Amino acid sequence: MTTQFHAQTDTLARMLSRAFHDDPLFVHFFPNHARRPQQCFHSFRFLLRHTALNGDIICNGNSTDGAALWLPSDAIEHSKMDLLRLGVIPALFVQGPMAIQRQLNALEDMHAMQNTIINEPHYYLSTFGVEPDKQGKGLGSAILKPTLEKLDREGIPAYLDTHNPENVSLYLRFGFEIAHHGYLPGGAVMHWGMLRRPR
Repeated sequence: MTTQFHAQTDTLARMLSRAFHDDPLFVHFFPNHARRPQQCFHSFRFLLRHTALNGDIICNGNSTDGAALWLPSDAIEHSKMDLLRLGVIPALFVQGPMAIQRQLNALEDMHAMQNTIINEPHYYLSTFGVEPDKQGKGLGSAILKPTLEKLDREGIPAYLDTHNPENVSLYLRFGFEIAHHGYLPGGAVMHWGMLRRPR
């Protein structure tokens, strides 16, 4: 499923940029409303490329109206080489060094928090988004349920971060539980760390 959408990386990155345009974490990363779509694009293109190499990009059939990016817990961290080969230089020119640093700091803080919550092998839902005008129509469920059912069969936990209070109830319905709720270091963005044990 990963290689099927490798050619759609830019399309999916634009979709996720629209889905996350008003997400509090990305507003923190990119405060300029007008520039945010293009700045977000580079972040999501990096995440898609990293996931294509290390995990699974799940869409609903051939649609690019939504995507879930899953990584095994031993493939979450980005090396400096990953940053270079997967697009940090082009991103630097569009986002600027301060925005790059804000993202790296947040990732480091979230990964440290994740490691305190769960230290056994698990899958990480690094990104999940649906085209804004397609939200609330069952597409998200169609994307998430097959992977969650597979993890249940294999007895593997799942973890995610969210920074949008509107998403918390959605993930609770899918069996995730709140493992952490509080501000990221610096107090700029509220964070929910959510853990799902296999059923």
